[in-house]
Parts: sequence; C-alpha cells; structure tokens
Amino acid sequence: MTVGEGGSRPRGPTPAPDDWALYRDGRLQPGREYDDAVAAARERQGFVWVRLHEPTGEDVRAVASEFGLHPLVVDDARDERHGTKAGLYDGLVYLVLHRVAYEGEATGVRDAGRLTVFAGPDFAVTLSEGGPDPVPAIVQRLEEQPKLLAHGPAAVLYATADATVDEYTEAAEAFESDLTDIEAAVFDDTSGNQAGRIYRAKRRLLQLRRAVVPLGPPVRTLMQHAPEPVQAKVQQLFQGVGAHLDHVHGQLAAHDDIINSMLQANLAQLSVSQNNDMRKITSWAAIVAVPTAIAGIYGMNFTDMPELHWVFGYPAVMLVMAAICVVLYWNFKRRGWL
Repeated sequence: MTVGEGGSRPRGPTPAPDDWALYRDGRLQPGREYDDAVAAARERQGFVWVRLHEPTGEDVRAVASEFGLHPLVVDDARDERHGTKAGLYDGLVYLVLHRVAYEGEATGVRDAGRLTVFAGPDFAVTLSEGGPDPVPAIVQRLEEQPKLLAHGPAAVLYATADATVDEYTEAAEAFESDLTDIEAAVFDDTSGNQAGRIYRAKRRLLQLRRAVVPLGPPVRTLMQHAPEPVQAKVQQLFQGVGAHLDHVHGQLAAHDDIINSMLQANLAQLSVSQNNDMRKITSWAAIVAVPTAIAGIYGMNFTDMPELHWVFGYPAVMLVMAAICVVLYWNFKRRGWL
C-alpha cells in the first residue's frame, strides 16, 4: 500500500510544519510544502514521516485518508482496550506500544501513554499519547544516524520500539534502586516490619511486567515475518531489540526472586525478634519472681518464724533477694537473653 493508491481522497487539515518531514537517503529534505513532500513520497523519492502528539479524531482520520489506512486497521490500533501489539495488513505494519515510567517508591509505576506507529513503503505515521512525548528524541536519534534512517519507515519502527525498551530498562533500574533500599531496611534492626513495603514492591513489579512482557511477540513478529517495509537489515536490528527486551525480562525476573527472598528474610527477622522479646520477658519474669516468692513467704504471718525476731533479719532478707536477682541478671545477660 503506497500513499498514492486509491486515487484522490478527501483532504483533512494539513499537519503543522513541525509535525511532518520528508527524508530521502537518510537525510532531511527541508524547504518543501506538505503536498509536495507527499507527492515526492508517492514517486518513491524518499518517505514522509508524520508525527502527531495527542492527536484528535479529526487528525487521525485525515492522516488515514491521506495515506490510505484502512479504517478497521486504525480502529484496531487505536482501541484502548488492547495493550502492546503489532499488526500486518496488505503491506502495512502497525505497532502499538504501551509506555510506563517508574517514579520512585512513593509514586510507583505511572502509565506514560501509548505510542502507535504505522509504516508503509513510503510513509511512517507516529501517534503519541501521554507525556512526555518521546518522538522528538527518536527523531533526533534517527537524524544523527543517516545510514539507519536510509532504511525508511522500517527505521522508524525500529527506533520507536528500541526507545520504548530503553524506557522499560530505565524503569527496571529505578525499581532496582528502591529494592536495594527495602533490602537494607529488612536487615536493619531499627526499621521494624517491612512486609508492607515488600508487598507494594511486588505489586509494582507486576505492573512493570504487564507492560514489558506483551512487547515480546510483536518484536518476534517483526524479526521473523515482517513484510516489505521492514528490510532484512532492520530485521537484524530488531534482533537487538529482542535481546534488549530479554535482558529487561531477566532483570524483572531477578527482581521477583529478590522480593520473594526479602519476604522470607523479613518473616525470619520477625520470628527472631519475637523470640528475643519472649526471652527478655521470661528473664525479667524470673528475676521478679524471686523477691515476689520471698516476700510471699514472709507475708504468711506464721507465729513461729525465728528470723522475724532477729535484729538483722530484714536487711539479711533484702540482701539475699538482691544477690539472687543480680546473679540471675548476670546469667541471663551472659546468655544474651537481656
């Protein structure tokens, strides 16, 4: 499907000058009007790249009409009920990417929006929703690599997928930093029970995996079964994206193992802490029991208790009680119970 198929079509609003560009042999072709750029692309003199941020329904319909995008394809790609996916239709490749960002333990995982790419033999259309808009950085990256951009719309497909995987990597690394803090707190005797933080981290990890895992099948599709717009060279580049994505999968799997280990360690720490508390309670109860027992004996008020009439009876009993308590305290302290 080329931009010229189907004859003339009803025209919608023309994209703003900053929202499109014509590239030929990997180089930007400035100084053209939009209609001239489209005409040049139809004659296979490069390709047009239209990039829209927060497009309206009218914007999408206009682009679809201009480049002959089938309404069902557009509706399928724009359906918000679906996450990350790739589709192939009559020479057209479309890729829908679900973006996420990790903003620290307090905020957690944030949905950063969607990035949709349509690529034909002589055009590429990117629709970005949410913020910040990643497309300007992708444009700069490609324009700095003319050999890559010379592959045309396929390079746009590759660069958008690779940029999204880079975002996943950044999120995984930021998440790992928070895991390190939680791990340190688990083994810090003054931090208390960390079960709440650990379970919240588990939840955030699940959100990250829900974003990352669905990208695997689309990348494999573009690596193995891509049509004409994705040339052999770019298919090799997608193998690099796949390897990068596998690395992120491995990171998240390792994080899951760490979280499970931290949960077990936290439970062990709680058990040890409870045992220590019981030891302290038992030790103090034993120490207090000695004077209590002696005082209880003398509180029975028997008539025949010789030491009651001894002048040193009271200080002697107090001294005995103190001595026994000191000996018990020293013994428990030596054993680590106090």
